[in-house]
Amino acid sequence: MTRLTLLPLTLIATLAIASPAAAHGMKVFAKVVGGEVSGYGFFIGGGRPQGVTWQADMGATALAEGQTDATGGFAFAAPKAVTAPVIITLNTGDGHVARATLGPERFGAAPVAPPAQHENTPAPAASAPDVTALVEAAVAREVAPLMERLEQMDNRMRMTDLMSGIFLIIGLAGMALWARGRRK
Repeated sequence: MTRLTLLPLTLIATLAIASPAAAHGMKVFAKVVGGEVSGYGFFIGGGRPQGVTWQADMGATALAEGQTDATGGFAFAAPKAVTAPVIITLNTGDGHVARATLGPERFGAAPVAPPAQHENTPAPAASAPDVTALVEAAVAREVAPLMERLEQMDNRMRMTDLMSGIFLIIGLAGMALWARGRRK
């Protein structure tokens, strides 16, 4: 066999035995519903980190920590007063570390820059904060599954990604062979 024939055969054999390394990426999905923060970790491409360490911090204050359950999940009570973003970290101990950041607004805190009230605008009724909290809780409950699904869809290996990579390699090999043939 000539070198020219051996190169494509080696390339095809390498591609045939190679498998995507999608499990090396880990993500965290977290949500706030009522007085509880819950969520789970997942590996890109499938699988959940079971029995790994998780920790929740608000600034320099540790809020909660523990081990993920059989589904890679965690849960803890939401802090009463949220003064900084809450960061949830999952660490498998073998190099996989993922974080999710929940801003104070996710806990019902006032936005950083509330809209200014004009002098002619009447003040909201006394029960408005109660109604607002109820509406926000209902919206969070309804939107959480959609956010979860979007997170999973954005971070999975797609067949088109795999095929694009293969055809890119084949195209580069073809360009190299064409350039080599032009030199002779």
